[in-house]
Amino acid sequence: MATAPAHPLTPVAPPEIIQDFYTPEEVDTLFGVVRRDGPWPLVLAHHFSSAEEYLAVSGAKDRRPGARLSDFTAPVFRGYLAREGAVLHEAVHDIYFSRRLLDPVLRLHNARYGFAHHMLFNLCGPSHSFDAGHFDSGNWRGISSVNAPTWLMSVMAKSGLFDAWEVRSGQVITYFYDSGTDGGFTYWPQGPDKAPSRIPAPFHNTAVLSDNSRMYHRREAGGPRDRRDLPALTMGSLLSADGEDWIVKDGDTQITRFAHRDSRSLFHYTALVFDDLADVTRYLDHTDDLTFDQVFEILIADLKARGVRFTTPSDPMNDRDFVALLTDVHAMAPRGYPAEAPLDVPHAA
Repeated sequence: MATAPAHPLTPVAPPEIIQDFYTPEEVDTLFGVVRRDGPWPLVLAHHFSSAEEYLAVSGAKDRRPGARLSDFTAPVFRGYLAREGAVLHEAVHDIYFSRRLLDPVLRLHNARYGFAHHMLFNLCGPSHSFDAGHFDSGNWRGISSVNAPTWLMSVMAKSGLFDAWEVRSGQVITYFYDSGTDGGFTYWPQGPDKAPSRIPAPFHNTAVLSDNSRMYHRREAGGPRDRRDLPALTMGSLLSADGEDWIVKDGDTQITRFAHRDSRSLFHYTALVFDDLADVTRYLDHTDDLTFDQVFEILIADLKARGVRFTTPSDPMNDRDFVALLTDVHAMAPRGYPAEAPLDVPHAA
């Protein structure tokens, strides 16, 4: 009997927990950078310019017309510590290049070669979670977060049309959230149409080794429940440290302040891995790279093969109607959530 193919977004292995991952000195170094080197923008401000682009990634069941990017905004802020082998904050140099980070990812994929890709942090205050479930940006030869928008990489991953060019990756994500009030990690290790699993809080220096570019997952709501409703944030909202607290401002206007004990944060490391030297060389020498023209030719050919009626756009990368069409055609979303961590719905809905 033939075996059914695996879901296109199924991780190579379920997440693995590693307790007390960083040394106390490394923890001080990482949080020291976050406190000193702000202010920091929202995660959404890093990656999206419209609700259509956001919905291509986070598979919300509610795809209502007229949705705005601000409808999905929670006080989750991000900063990059290193990218593509370049250290952006010198204090994290030895952490970023540590074998202690790379070796678990090599083990996850049973790979021989690998190198550090990105390292970033997220920090959020008391908040709901409007994230219906997402997966991290994948990497393909010639196409990555360096040169491609997040929405396009999401469509590429969900379509399954570009697996021949995939560059495998893995993550070590280390969480800090001392409260036991919600704030866990939900994930779908068998695909978004299967039952979810979760890792409950509290977390203190708790690392999760995972294959997040092929696994739907989400941050759960966290912080004191009576403080989760906030004034409206904008794409210009910024996070800064203020003594032991954190403050969020739009320009000179303070929107909210919260204590560090009420925050939920993570440090997110990604490595790229390769089976053999030929695979490494092909990646570094760009001998089999995708181009954007190829990507859209493949996506458009697939739409035509499906019998989808559409007008071929002159600028497919930036055409909102075309982005929405690809999002709908390749729609994918978790079917259920843990009873302990239901999906919050924006008030605007």
